[in-house]
Amino acid sequence: MAAAAMTAANRRVVSLILHHLSDMKYKDRRQRGPDQPVEFLEFRPTLVPSILVNKLWAEEGTSILWKRYPHLPALQAMAPDRRQWYANKVERLFVLGPPPESEADWAYLEGMQWPKLKILELEVDWKRHEQRVRTMLHAGLEHLEFLAPQSGSSQYIAGSVLPALFAPCANLRTIHFGPDALDHQDPVHSQELIELLESSQSIVDVRVINTGFIGKDTLFRRLSQRPGLEALEIDLEPGLQLLPSLSGTITLPSPFASLRRLHLMCYPEIALALPVHLRLVEHVQIDMARIPNQLRHESDMRVLDDILSELAQCPELRSLRVNVGQLALDFPSAVSRPSLSGMALVKLASGCHNLQEFHLLASEPAAIDGSMVSSRHFDAFCRNLPHLKSLSLKLHPQTAFDLESTALRSLGRYCARLETLRLKVSLQLPSLQLHRVAPPEPPTADHVLFQDLVGADGALQSLSIAINGCQPEASYGVENYASSTSSTTSTEPCFQHLVHLAFARPQSILSIASDTYTISSNSQSSSIVDPLVEEDLVKLWAESLSSHFPRLEVLEAWSDWTGQDNESLSYFLPLEESLASMWEFLSGVEQDLWEDARDFDEPYIEIMSRDGYREERFSFDSHTTGDDWEMASLINEFPVEEDADGSAYLEPYHDEPEGMITPGGMLGNDKEGFFQHADPKHTKASTAEPEADDLHAINDGKLSSSRTT
Repeated sequence: MAAAAMTAANRRVVSLILHHLSDMKYKDRRQRGPDQPVEFLEFRPTLVPSILVNKLWAEEGTSILWKRYPHLPALQAMAPDRRQWYANKVERLFVLGPPPESEADWAYLEGMQWPKLKILELEVDWKRHEQRVRTMLHAGLEHLEFLAPQSGSSQYIAGSVLPALFAPCANLRTIHFGPDALDHQDPVHSQELIELLESSQSIVDVRVINTGFIGKDTLFRRLSQRPGLEALEIDLEPGLQLLPSLSGTITLPSPFASLRRLHLMCYPEIALALPVHLRLVEHVQIDMARIPNQLRHESDMRVLDDILSELAQCPELRSLRVNVGQLALDFPSAVSRPSLSGMALVKLASGCHNLQEFHLLASEPAAIDGSMVSSRHFDAFCRNLPHLKSLSLKLHPQTAFDLESTALRSLGRYCARLETLRLKVSLQLPSLQLHRVAPPEPPTADHVLFQDLVGADGALQSLSIAINGCQPEASYGVENYASSTSSTTSTEPCFQHLVHLAFARPQSILSIASDTYTISSNSQSSSIVDPLVEEDLVKLWAESLSSHFPRLEVLEAWSDWTGQDNESLSYFLPLEESLASMWEFLSGVEQDLWEDARDFDEPYIEIMSRDGYREERFSFDSHTTGDDWEMASLINEFPVEEDADGSAYLEPYHDEPEGMITPGGMLGNDKEGFFQHADPKHTKASTAEPEADDLHAINDGKLSSSRTT
């Protein structure tokens, strides 16, 4: 007991405990109503109980809470000296200005000092609120983001706003401008920014992508020669004006000698000329497009192969994302797709062994033609990427038949660290049950290496193996691949770290039945399917999911096996009710958690009988009990109350009631597309809690230590 008391009184130990607690996260799924989508929320534990222990715990707890994006309006209810006491703790701050029509009073912020502030995100109109936020800009600030639309003209921004942002921040390292900060109809010339950047030599990270600056080619040239530049996000002007500076007779001397992170929007010719200058780059995102005013070039079809071959000479690459956008009037499209060859994947993996994130995408409604990616290619690709954590390939399912039963085995065998897998292929999960995947073997002379697969002409070669001095005619590649995917007796999960799995919804008796009419999240008829066959199918898939993905949090149906359905359906925490989740996934039904009954420890259904209400309970622990099939298979059905006759089970409607609305899937604005970026206006949820003395000042629940994702 004495040791515990001493520990609780040690400031350093208390700080470590509270930091550990504040860094913890837990996730929950919620559905606000039967007509609302399921939400996946992430929370952090509150530190309020810890703050109320004693003065020492309060001081350490409030320091942790207030240094991470505190809730500024909480200061308004405090005495002026207490406001400054809290402001002295802040290290990260997000300032969201009131809407123009609001009369909110920000006078309580005027004159306050923020001595420890390192990261500042301003979403305010500078012309209206300059006096309130000017003191937040000081010599200790290192990261500045300027996000909100401005009411001032381009002359005002160039002459007043930009100098005011740069001048006080002598040690600024990053400067980011949001896409809405400058009016694209009244742009600011990039020369104004160039002059300020040259006067601030400490800046190593610049983001001006999709912003209202003009003359970005000039800015790109100047930044390419900037000493120490580590990160750049920029969209270039349409055209090939920069090409001679990268690959012609007037090539810039050693451009981007220190660059580590690049996000570029440009013509594909510019993208292909750049990798030779990026020997130290670690993170690359390239969005390729043209002004689509002409027919496509023949070279556009293989633009993915070309860019991967060029990027293979960047040995330090850790993260790669390539988007193919609108290159011509008819390309890419639903019928005209960029192609991807297996040899390009193998070449990239052989040159970039440290790759951890790899994403290839094409703008809607297009996908990537993967017909030239064989199982052998994909196996060699996986073998060379042991550090891979995130993989996303938007292949067209109808072109990737060769990967349906083998891709998961290759990934499970060689990519043990995988956490996110989005493969638009109609994967067959039960194949993991039939072929247990053994852990990767240490390299031997018998392994297929890239140089063994590629001949002098760049084509895939067949290498023979000498057995007892004889040279058989059989291909080494085929035999070795069969050996590498052979069955073993291992019972270890194939994907122990995977939390997000997305693939095309496969063709099955459930998907065929659901396609007979428009799917609704509230109605699904399974009467045309043999219940025993349906049960066996779902249990087989659910068993594979539970056995090989023990940490899975999100199961996503990325289109279907035809490649025509562009809708993405997500199923959160699918292992909690694996049978229900798998039935919904295979049927293409939206996840539905809504229940009209009262809350109990276990889910139940309440049916009206002739002698009153009767309650029946069922377990959702489907992957352990196997007794909940009736409930899982009918999870989205309506009870036929007038024919209940004492039954505690739900019964399906064999015919849809007249007047019932069953809308089909519709594409929204949030669907994946080219040049579609995350909105930078992320409002950071409060992580601040007041000290015990100030709890009386804020009792309306505005302060919270949880952050929602």
